[in-house]
Amino acid sequence: MPMPTFSEDLILLPAPEAAPTSNDVIRLLCDRLAEKGYVENGFCQAVLDREAKFPTGLPTSPYASAIPHSGSAGVKTTGVGIAILKRAVSFHSMEAPATDLQVRIVWLLAIADAARQVPMLQWIVSSLQDRSLMEGLVAAREPRHVMSLIEPVIAAHEEQDQLRG
Repeated sequence: MPMPTFSEDLILLPAPEAAPTSNDVIRLLCDRLAEKGYVENGFCQAVLDREAKFPTGLPTSPYASAIPHSGSAGVKTTGVGIAILKRAVSFHSMEAPATDLQVRIVWLLAIADAARQVPMLQWIVSSLQDRSLMEGLVAAREPRHVMSLIEPVIAAHEEQDQLRG
């Protein structure tokens, strides 16, 4: 499965302090994806609606994360927006929706091909189990540093895909 576009342009670091809620963070990431031509009008509302029904907070360690997403409607080009938050924001847990998690890393997926969504979610969830990756992302001070941490993980994933044939 080809990886979506990860780009310094889609990384909010440091994420603006004007994002005190999960919806604010999602809107900021949606705005960036729209500004860069990845998504159309309506995408953001679809993500917010889905997040309200099916929360995406994950109790990853050492920092909780979230992976908001929706279907492929409104997605022009596949891409991933990333926000690294200085101050944690409350997201409802995917596993226990009544539980709030204090999230520091948000990955907003815009997947144009609906068939690629589940494999992409699985890849990101698997990557978030890497404690040193999580620590590195939160310690990063600029988008190019985030990319330098993610690129080897992407390369390893693509190599595994080629081996599976």
